[in-house]
Amino acid sequence: MLNIVVMIKQVPDSSEVEIDPVKMTLNRTKARNVVNAADLNALEYALRIKDKVGANITVISMGPPMADAAIIECMARGADRGILITDRAFAGADTYPTGLTLAATIAKLGNVDIVFGGDETTDSSTGHVGPGVAEFLGIDQITYAKEVDYEDGYVIATRDLEDGDEIVKVHTPVLVTVLLNSNVPRHQSLRKKIDAIRKGVESWGINELGLKPEWVGLRGSPTIVRSMKAIKEPEHLHKTITLDKIDEVVADLVSKNIIKVGGK
Repeated sequence: MLNIVVMIKQVPDSSEVEIDPVKMTLNRTKARNVVNAADLNALEYALRIKDKVGANITVISMGPPMADAAIIECMARGADRGILITDRAFAGADTYPTGLTLAATIAKLGNVDIVFGGDETTDSSTGHVGPGVAEFLGIDQITYAKEVDYEDGYVIATRDLEDGDEIVKVHTPVLVTVLLNSNVPRHQSLRKKIDAIRKGVESWGINELGLKPEWVGLRGSPTIVRSMKAIKEPEHLHKTITLDKIDEVVADLVSKNIIKVGGK
């Protein structure tokens, strides 16, 4: 039976985000937390493979203790096991130590065939973590996947690239990052949620993973944020005009060098 790991992240609702003016990091206590949307698309592909050929699905997430709610939600959708990677030493990590910590978790699990994750998260949108995990594990990776299937030891995926689609077939073990809205995630089941709560979420810290404090968290992060500020939304650029004033509007736009009028 296949062993699949799905990496998820609990992220603040983007409409409620605030920035800590001292630490220059997201203040996650001020916003409602949700499962990163693309991670749910990744979980759905893992569940489809489980439905097709059978698999054990382990959901892992690095975050504060409250992130166990996100893992429980994923177990309620059909995942079999949940592990929360939580330790004060992991706080403030950028994408490099985050990838290292997640890779250490997957390596500790052992014998993993497929690793899934969302292409990027709404709170940082870097797209670095998935590829970083693959590099730390030394396995192949498939990015920008919008369709994913499994057959006879191979993951077959359609990648959405700028100049068209690319279909790839990669032998396991492999890591796959999935695009947002690439499928419709299934709903939670009440019975599965009750079972998940009873089963509980495992908690692993820095000691369980055998990592050094200087490798992880803020201490292990090469990225330093010097300042951060909110940007005001731009004013609406589109206006409704009546035909009787079109000459006046065009003349105004030409005078401001917004548009140019010319011919051959």
